[in-house]
Amino acid sequence: MNPYILDSSLLEEFKQAVSDHDDFLITTYGDYRGKNLWNLICSSKDWLHVSVNGLPYIQMNHPNDDARSLNVLQLIMAFDLVVQAIEQLYRAFEIENPLNGDQSVFKQSVTDDIYFAHIRACFGAHAVALKSADGSPPPKKSEEKYFASWSSKTEGTGNYTVYLYSNKPGDEAIPFSLSFVKIHEYIVKRYSLLSNVIRVIDEKKRDFVKKQRQRKIKRSTDIVVQLQILLEENSARIGKETGYQYEIMRLIELFMAPQEFPAEEKDAVAKYLNLSKLLVDELFEALQNMTYAAEDENSQDADDLSHWHLLHPGSNKFKNVFYDISKVFEYLHNPNYNPSLVDHHINRLIEAEILPSYINRNTNKLDLQLLLLSNLTQ
Repeated sequence: MNPYILDSSLLEEFKQAVSDHDDFLITTYGDYRGKNLWNLICSSKDWLHVSVNGLPYIQMNHPNDDARSLNVLQLIMAFDLVVQAIEQLYRAFEIENPLNGDQSVFKQSVTDDIYFAHIRACFGAHAVALKSADGSPPPKKSEEKYFASWSSKTEGTGNYTVYLYSNKPGDEAIPFSLSFVKIHEYIVKRYSLLSNVIRVIDEKKRDFVKKQRQRKIKRSTDIVVQLQILLEENSARIGKETGYQYEIMRLIELFMAPQEFPAEEKDAVAKYLNLSKLLVDELFEALQNMTYAAEDENSQDADDLSHWHLLHPGSNKFKNVFYDISKVFEYLHNPNYNPSLVDHHINRLIEAEILPSYINRNTNKLDLQLLLLSNLTQ
């Protein structure tokens, strides 16, 4: 077991923060000043996961010398992935890195970040194309190059050493060693910076929610116009294809249905649509107050809305035809659904007295949806 590992609980805390705020992060960073930084955040999270969870399985005491040399490189590269991922997250969230210029670990003439990059190069990343022996910038116009030997364990210590050979004829090889304790200390300090990312994500989400609550949503007496406003606000406040988008789009369809059916059906449908206006008001308030998106004590789940059932009916009395109901909804919303397959399911719902006898697949889809929902919620 490799002893040079990282505390996975910090990574889990970060992953949870991203999961809790993913709608906000996608909306804000999916197109941030012309760049998709959400993809950067996901990539950084993925490679932190690989590195942190893979570190314990690197075999530092492999019996084969060559395998051990490769495993030393694997350890260094895993550490480097952590450094790069956190640097990218700091750039994405515009956080100032407090360890820029730090020299407290390796105590060399160059910064710890530069020196670690030199260790990485010497022990395999760029072992046959080194520009200096100690990581410091080479003199201008210098043509001197160095080439590292294979790495091997330094006798009597826990360190590993390479020998750096110069391209200058006659120069002696220079031993260059790494201390596992030191590079582990270096990486632990950088990895701990992840806690700042977690804090900033929470702060940015709270600031976003506060600003959205202060920005008033427009009111309209036209119910369809109001719903179109809410659709735009849902996209801006929660995100496209998430939040209440499905419900708002269904409501627009319901209120735009031509209602080409008998007066008796229209009376029942009118009661349903009047109740649906109350759901529109609830959606307005939820978006205005950011209760769907807010992660605080005042937040509420979408299905806590008192008229939510108007679009999501659920009752044991329909359990015998639940499959047929789902297939009719699939026919309504999936343009690739074969319409001939819906005849059987419509007939089943007619037999169950959920749909009137005159309904068939030639019925206007908006009317069919309106009748189905209004009857399911009676």
